[in-house]
Amino acid sequence: IGPPSQVILDMGSKVIARGIMKKAGIPVIPGTDVLEQGDAGDEQAMEFAEENDFPIMIKAVAGGGGRGIRVANGMTELLRSLKMARSEAKMAFGNDDIYLEKGLVRPRHVDVQVLADEHGNVIHLGTRNCSIQRRHQKMIEIAPAFLPTPLLERICETAVDAAKASGYVNAGTVEFLLDQDDRFYFLEVNTRLQVEHTVTEMITGVDIVREQIRIAGGEPISFAQSEVFFRGTAIELRITAEDPKNNFAPSPGVMQIYQTPGGHGTRLDGAVYQGYEIPRYYDSMLVKLTVYGFTWRETVDRLRRTLDGFVIAGLKTTIPYYKQIVQDPDFIAQRFDTSFIEGVFPYL
Repeated sequence: IGPPSQVILDMGSKVIARGIMKKAGIPVIPGTDVLEQGDAGDEQAMEFAEENDFPIMIKAVAGGGGRGIRVANGMTELLRSLKMARSEAKMAFGNDDIYLEKGLVRPRHVDVQVLADEHGNVIHLGTRNCSIQRRHQKMIEIAPAFLPTPLLERICETAVDAAKASGYVNAGTVEFLLDQDDRFYFLEVNTRLQVEHTVTEMITGVDIVREQIRIAGGEPISFAQSEVFFRGTAIELRITAEDPKNNFAPSPGVMQIYQTPGGHGTRLDGAVYQGYEIPRYYDSMLVKLTVYGFTWRETVDRLRRTLDGFVIAGLKTTIPYYKQIVQDPDFIAQRFDTSFIEGVFPYL
């Protein structure tokens, strides 16, 4: 289940993916090809920085999911970071190739969910705002992204074009960054079902996993673009076993008490239970909480009440951190971008 292996390889290389999108006329952030090793790579980096100014993003070619990214705000920092970025990329992805992109100041991160089948049908399931991130890792995901209608139509059409250009089949996500002038740029294609697919399912009523299985079996998508409707707002939080008061350090241990909220518009995706032992060797995510409401404000209010309904004992979680965020006036007013966490809520 998933796209063809060649598509996974092409989209897994950020440089190859950028090349495919540029050829298809899809806007990409100014960037380099793979940097050469040693002094030649340093020269390339300095030339790019002089032409594009700072900040500069240093990215692992094989990176993904927010990992393998460094930001440089000056020439000395850029040159110092290149070697560290290569080392980190080698350890994390088995590939030390890196490239550079022009850094956008306080962008918004918007995803478009796409479905494509083997019969040439490609459709989108709308947008998600994934701007609230910590160290380039998504924390809160919202559907829809609340974009002006002309911009919404352009970005969704561009996502469909991107899927077609890459030869995509099955469920995937085309990710974009939007600058402060509402110009959008291709970021990457995630060749899988993402954590945040739940919010799209909530506002469309589409079972994306079911469609994945149908497509993998050679069947066409079971509905047309004209049959996709959007209703209401959904917000997802990734609740993890981490201590926000200790720089989000992992908090493994036995879950002595685990009581969860419920009610209309509440969805929980997780496999933990009372007595479950959270290991120290793997992902710290406990459960995904998704809430739905007819309006943004109703959804935020429901999210706040739902967070109050959790009772967890035996380990630290990120729930207290989220309780602070959902009461913040800027969050309630939807005034946030990728700098929100660092600027407003770096820690409790």
